[in-house]
Amino acid sequence: MSAVERVRVLVLIKGLGLGGAERLLERSIPHLDRERFDYHLAYLLPWKDALVAPFRAAGIPVHCLDYRRTADVGVIGRLAALLRRERIELVHAHLPVPGVLARLARRRGAVRHVVYTEHSMPSHHRAFSRALNAATYRMNDAVIAVSDGIAREVAGYLRGARNGSGRLFTIPNAVDVEALERVPVGREAVRREFGFPEGARLVVHIGNLRPVKGHADLLAAARRVVDRDPLARFLLVGTGPLAARLAAEARRLGLDGRVVFAGFREDATRLLAAADLYVLASLQEGMPVSLLEAMALGRPAVLTRVGSIPEVAVDGETARLVAPRDPAGLADAMVELLGDPARRARMGEAARERARRRYGMAQMVAAVEDVYRRVVAA
Repeated sequence: MSAVERVRVLVLIKGLGLGGAERLLERSIPHLDRERFDYHLAYLLPWKDALVAPFRAAGIPVHCLDYRRTADVGVIGRLAALLRRERIELVHAHLPVPGVLARLARRRGAVRHVVYTEHSMPSHHRAFSRALNAATYRMNDAVIAVSDGIAREVAGYLRGARNGSGRLFTIPNAVDVEALERVPVGREAVRREFGFPEGARLVVHIGNLRPVKGHADLLAAARRVVDRDPLARFLLVGTGPLAARLAAEARRLGLDGRVVFAGFREDATRLLAAADLYVLASLQEGMPVSLLEAMALGRPAVLTRVGSIPEVAVDGETARLVAPRDPAGLADAMVELLGDPARRARMGEAARERARRRYGMAQMVAAVEDVYRRVVAA
């Protein structure tokens, strides 16, 4: 197929920081069908640009729409102008605000087709986002939900719309399983790097330091774990608005040296590969990419039973699932697995095999591009 015949697609996202949705887009680059689709990327927030370089290095044009405040209605005009200038045929929007803007630009006649990916439960959105979504959701040509649970909520928005559920597709998030399987383990090197004792049993958490991630519960659980397992150590990877408060809470709990806040790390997967256990204490989730990475790396996990996590992890087979807001239950599950290396090995291998079968990046990208083809051909 010649370049002239390629469908011109603009992927629209709020920022190009280091969140799960943004990383997902970055890691999909090698799998894109560039013969069928001419990709552009646009983002709204100019200060979230950490991942601009990989797209430009891959020859994908990147545009910043300079959206600095909620009341900036001019961003709709800037988006519409971009769509017309680049002759975009289809916008694929991720997250609520980009989704609303793409639909409004379509209403202006700036683009023919809009595809939207829902990364979290619509009921978890802020009230303002929920209201705008409810008013515009049926303007999507298609909606991609990253889990069955999310799809069930999305179906409520689409009920009664033209084509109904035929516009809704469930396509799980994914990771590059083959690349992750090549990540070096480096167990003792990682322990030395953070001042942990040789043979420390390492628990790793990856995620932004925000209230919904349940770090306060995780720290309370960590105190219980180290009281029962003196060699247990915790490595928390990520940044966010709660960084200072959580560090103070760790000191208050006497966890200095036992819990380390590593901040942002380019090599987060190397740290995860060195872990004995991966943990999430989240209060709500969509489909966390870091969990898929842990599975592909063969790491067993202790997770809260929220959002799409029970669809991804199998309790007792690839992970232990516990109730949210239950530090004691979280601690019990971690102590149980840290004390049983044979069980951890079995669960880790089961997790790796599940990632291989269900969450490969190439199959996710192919499924998304199939949605594009259906929409354009309709």
